[in-house]
Amino acid sequence: MTASARMLDDAEVLFAVWDGQPARGYGGTADVVAEARRLEVPVRVIWPAGARRD
Repeated sequence: MTASARMLDDAEVLFAVWDGQPARGYGGTADVVAEARRLEVPVRVIWPAGARRD
């Protein structure tokens, strides 16, 4: 999560390949998306129709 937070410091937008589900562990995609939103970094979620999470 520390590395993701550092990346967000310089990001203009976050492209997240994410199914919208909670993180399976601290620092997962959901946590990074939440932090980006808190920092007001625009988030673009990519999740193709029919895709599924393992």
